[in-house]
Amino acid sequence: MKIEASEARPLPFVIAWLALLLLAGASIGSAFLHLGMFAPVTQFGIAAIQAVIVFILFMRLKGPPALKWLFAGAGFFWLLLLFGLSTADYASRQGWPGH
Repeated sequence: MKIEASEARPLPFVIAWLALLLLAGASIGSAFLHLGMFAPVTQFGIAAIQAVIVFILFMRLKGPPALKWLFAGAGFFWLLLLFGLSTADYASRQGWPGH
């Protein structure tokens, strides 16, 4: 695969690395805040922003080839399916809070 001149510049990767470090610090810092029921929402929001940075820059999903988006979407669908089935299994057991 040929690397284009715009992809060989290290500045976007350094900026992305710094952004990921900043977001990791925000994630750690928000763990010490007493956000109540908004704590998971905050953590998942920060994780989603980190994932978008990784997908667009490092996985090179920015662009027109639809096949890349198809496989990325299939991976996300599979991940959601696994999380959903795991949650359903955990909820159907007797140890679920509230039972």
